Amino acid sequence: MTYGWAILIVIIVAAALYALGVFNPATFTGRTATGFQTIGAPTDWDLASTTGNLTLNLANNKMATAITIYNITATISGTNTLYNPTTLVLGPGSSTTVTFPTTPVLTSGSTYTVKVSIIYNAGGLDHTDTGTVTGTVS
Repeated sequence: MTYGWAILIVIIVAAALYALGVFNPATFTGRTATGFQTIGAPTDWDLASTTGNLTLNLANNKMATAITIYNITATISGTNTLYNPTTLVLGPGSSTTVTFPTTPVLTSGSTYTVKVSIIYNAGGLDHTDTGTVTGTVS
């Protein structure tokens, strides 16, 4: 009889923790940006569930010269999306916001990891800077 009550209490506690979202991995994923050794990590980012648009606030915080960004590739769940800006020049210390559609469109509240590759020209030479951004879909 005592074992039965103990098992019942464990089941009730587990159900309460599940209802509070303790076992949901999305509650453990914070917003992080890693990589981006040359240009610098985006200062802010968002992935919208309604449109699938990825918005990146890019800043030229590490380069002493102006850079021209030729394309940005975002990889979500193995699917690449290429963004080709017509003219995107960032001087030292300047920033800009880019928004482009991605696939697949994720549901609101789910977590994501996006690998971002930025191809740019600085001082006449082409370079690539890569990194990842993670967060929760808005």
